Amino acid sequence: MARARRKLISLEERRSLLLRRSELATLAQLPNWAVFCAEVEEDIDAIKQVVMASAMGEGISLEEQAYHRGRIAGMRSVVGIPTRALSKQQTEEVAAGE
Repeated sequence: MARARRKLISLEERRSLLLRRSELATLAQLPNWAVFCAEVEEDIDAIKQVVMASAMGEGISLEEQAYHRGRIAGMRSVVGIPTRALSKQQTEEVAAGE
């Protein structure tokens, strides 16, 4: 099987990408970030309670289960973006020897 080629990016595009990653990483370091993450987890717990109540009552359809699962996955993904950007930035700094 042929190996996929890496897309070559210009120096300007690379700078733009690094700047965006740095800005995202900065979000994860803000004091209010922990509050935001806690609120997201509370919302996720509320969704889980609604699903459990529906499942114990009249039942819950597969579509509803998928909907709620997708909401939870989306919320966790949004919270994880700055955290992943921070870890990538730290990895690049270590590799660059800074």
